Amino acid sequence: MRYSIVALCLLALLQHTAAEPRPEFALAAPVPGTNRVGVAATEAKTIISEVKTYPTSYAIRSELTLLPSLLTIVTNVATEFQTLGTAVVTSITNLASDTSGNVNTMFGAAVDAVANTITFADVTLPTLTSPLLQLTGNALVDKFKDSLTHISKALQALKVALNDLKAGATNAVAEAGSNAITSTIVSENLPRSMVTQLVTALQLLRATVPVLKYTIDSTVDGIKIGDQYMLDLSAKVDSTIGEKSSIAADLDGIIGSINKAITDTMTAVSTDLGNLQTGYATLTNLATAASAGKLSTALGLFAGNLAELAAKSPTILATLNTLKDSLIDVYDVASPLYFIYDSYLVNELITVLIGNGNYAQYCFYKYNDFLFALLETVAIEARECVDKEVERLEFFRRTVELMLNLLFFDFEDISGDLTVCNGITDATNLEECVASLSDIYTRLEESFGDMFAYGYDLVSREVKASSNRLKICMRMSQSSLGDTEIPLLMKNIAECSELGPAAEND
Repeated sequence: MRYSIVALCLLALLQHTAAEPRPEFALAAPVPGTNRVGVAATEAKTIISEVKTYPTSYAIRSELTLLPSLLTIVTNVATEFQTLGTAVVTSITNLASDTSGNVNTMFGAAVDAVANTITFADVTLPTLTSPLLQLTGNALVDKFKDSLTHISKALQALKVALNDLKAGATNAVAEAGSNAITSTIVSENLPRSMVTQLVTALQLLRATVPVLKYTIDSTVDGIKIGDQYMLDLSAKVDSTIGEKSSIAADLDGIIGSINKAITDTMTAVSTDLGNLQTGYATLTNLATAASAGKLSTALGLFAGNLAELAAKSPTILATLNTLKDSLIDVYDVASPLYFIYDSYLVNELITVLIGNGNYAQYCFYKYNDFLFALLETVAIEARECVDKEVERLEFFRRTVELMLNLLFFDFEDISGDLTVCNGITDATNLEECVASLSDIYTRLEESFGDMFAYGYDLVSREVKASSNRLKICMRMSQSSLGDTEIPLLMKNIAECSELGPAAEND
């Protein structure tokens, strides 16, 4: 069977109409024009359902506490509004499709949902956003307030439309009495204009929610930018002046060199003393002398000094490593750039960014690279100070090596002297020789031990002196940074956040 184009169009239209939901507003009869309510409610629900998507999908990676604090507040606002807004459109959808006859119950649920959302805008929101005043200032608080005030226009319109429809439904039920509600009664009490009023209010809700979504999403955008910036800035600190920087590596180099000079000498001394002890054990004639025990004790004390030095706390290496720690401490002059998670300068820049003011991202991008440039300046100046100190420490290393080499003179003749004594066959002469060596080497061992103590003390004192020289050098080189450049940058950021491009040129 063939159909004309007109017939096919009419058939399709009838099928479409038949497939549409027929909301009844808790009445047992159709209400004219209500097929539009479901469409308007679905559109409003779709935009409402997206309000919290962005803030709940991002995880902060840096350690700046300002960012998660703000994200939590924004997420709470988004979540509460989405929950309440969804309840509004869901209750209206349920109401429009209800045929139970429970007018008060169904309308009451919808009216309450709208009232709860209005209460959120008027009462709850200020409580949620009040911490923002301390975190980021007024701009974001004002935007949230304005967004919900904007949305409240639609909520108030929904409240009026629902109350009018409820009154009409109540009148229709009363007019029908015990009889069935007729289309005429419905048309008289719930005219198409009332439904149109509700649809218009839903469309207004759909139209006003995007400003809240924008406020939330743009704030999260700022949080994401700030989060990545902190990671990048932290990496820059590490690579230029931090513990992973080449400057610190230079100190590691000289520290390792000095420590190696000491360790190698101690290893050589230990080997020689071990050989001496082994050789002494073969000199059996010496053991027959009465003073042999005293001599053996004196020889043991030579080696004991090595163990005593190894047991020092802090160790030589730990003492040397404090030089590197001192370098890090020296950066307190540049603390706004180095200790970035406690920096008032970084906090000012990030606060302007995430505060979502009129010039938030503009001002951030205007000044964010200044911190990187200042870090480079600090690194260049620190490099000059460290290079000079490394040169001094290299001279100290050579001095230490020369001093340590003196230790070998204290026991280099012991083996030969003991061999001479061991060759004496006369017991009296043997005892005289052994007793004499025992007294002499006992006193020499005391001086030998003093050399170890003085060496340890010398390293400790030189590390302190080196640290102080670094501090003086860097404080002098960075004085303009703390006195002029950072305060000026702070001033410029603050002025930019207020005036944008109209701020004084810098």
